[in-house]
Amino acid sequence: MKVLVVSEVPEHKLEIERAFQRGEVKASFVEAKVGIEAIKAAKRYEPDFLFLDVHVSDESGLEIAELLHQLNLQANIILMGNKVDYAIEAFRLRAFYYLLQPFHEDDLEYLVYLMRKEHLRWCRALSHKLPIEEQDGIAYISPQNIIYVSKNKENKTVSIYTKEGHFTSTYTLQELEEKLHVHQFLRVHKSYLVNLPYIKALKPYYNGTYNLYTEYYSEPIPVSRNYVRILRNKLEI
Repeated sequence: MKVLVVSEVPEHKLEIERAFQRGEVKASFVEAKVGIEAIKAAKRYEPDFLFLDVHVSDESGLEIAELLHQLNLQANIILMGNKVDYAIEAFRLRAFYYLLQPFHEDDLEYLVYLMRKEHLRWCRALSHKLPIEEQDGIAYISPQNIIYVSKNKENKTVSIYTKEGHFTSTYTLQELEEKLHVHQFLRVHKSYLVNLPYIKALKPYYNGTYNLYTEYYSEPIPVSRNYVRILRNKLEI
């Protein structure tokens, strides 16, 4: 488990680490002290969980949480603050947990338990395969082998393009987006999901839109203006 702690109080990271030790949960920790550093660290380190203090010197931790949410980063955010009122903001931002300061040992231990449980659920989801019904049976596809997914306007079916070929699915694009969320898939257009590791080029098209190119397939994939910033933030160091 990878954990990023964003706080200007060194004791916060130490208290969190001690709670993991008491719960005998293995984790690696990285610390960031200010907002901009937090954004860079989250993109570079790709933590499973991110502890974020709502009070940081350069900008509000709530604003950082909002930006992280917009960037569609996979980390579960845990907001930390000294007021119960911030729990409402944590709920609005769909944070994994709100941790009240000063920390209490029981609260930290319960949070570590929840984090371990969520991490195990996440790992199990990563090991599952996607079932695709065919005429002669069911094909099981590993999400890691999927390059992209597209919705066909003509017959309203969904095509799944893999390293070995493409399949026609009875799932809707929204259903596949939910199933593939734990993997590195990102919606780049109302009709397309793309597996980020297979992207090799992004080229301007027109009116602020782009075309995306992947490995294994030469056809361009359209990227809507609304998704360009999110995509670039996910791809670039």
